[in-house]
Amino acid sequence: MSIIQAVILGIVQGVTEFFPISSTAHLIIFPELFGWEEQKLVFDTTLHLATASALIVYFWKDIISIVGSLFRDISKHGKKIKHYSSEATLGLKVVVGSIPAGVVGLLFGNFIEKVFRGIFSVAIFLLFGSILMYVAERHHKKRFLVKDEISLGKSFKVGIFQALALLPGFSRSGATISGGMILGLSRKEAARFSFLLSIPVVLFAGISQLISSLDYLNMADFPPMAFGFIASFITGIFAIKFMLGFVREKRLHPFIYYRVALALFLIVLSIF
Repeated sequence: MSIIQAVILGIVQGVTEFFPISSTAHLIIFPELFGWEEQKLVFDTTLHLATASALIVYFWKDIISIVGSLFRDISKHGKKIKHYSSEATLGLKVVVGSIPAGVVGLLFGNFIEKVFRGIFSVAIFLLFGSILMYVAERHHKKRFLVKDEISLGKSFKVGIFQALALLPGFSRSGATISGGMILGLSRKEAARFSFLLSIPVVLFAGISQLISSLDYLNMADFPPMAFGFIASFITGIFAIKFMLGFVREKRLHPFIYYRVALALFLIVLSIF
């Protein structure tokens, strides 16, 4: 892989990880469309770690407050969660919400990666994810009251939506933002919780895959990985800021239209 290709894929990852259009799908599609050699899984993992790092940097104040409050309240109040601060309970909600994707990923991650990595599968899941986003918009529009609070039970349910993102084409941000909206969260809080929720799952999956792939790396892989990481990280920072501002006031329809058009194009491409 050339450094130019790595930078292009890094930019693609940085944008599509936080826009609800599926980063995994685009990392599969771009090499296919341009006739590039399929990149190693460790390269995809590096790009996901870059966007996870972008999340950590963007939300670092929130993360420090959440982690500090969680440890302090656990040591002070033990199992009496009702006495926890709002920051500590948010930390618990992120942990609880990470369980579904973590379990499904450990049990079925390799199977999903092998079976559903083709262009046609990506197109189908792009369509299914688009339907979910459309349902979320319709459901959210009909609700008279939306909240900026999420319970432990709802955080687990949002985590179930996140597990859908293991299917290439669904989109982690699209699934979790839609899930939050369906469960009654405001657009702003659905997006914020979606991004916070993705940090532990992406970090754990990325680090574990990176460790398991170290034996297959050689020195020639490091320059493209480094440039791809930097491109993905920088683009990701701007994409997070844009998406948080966009989803606060605007609907997801532009992304839905793009996903459907891309899915139809891919179906035609896979047939002919």
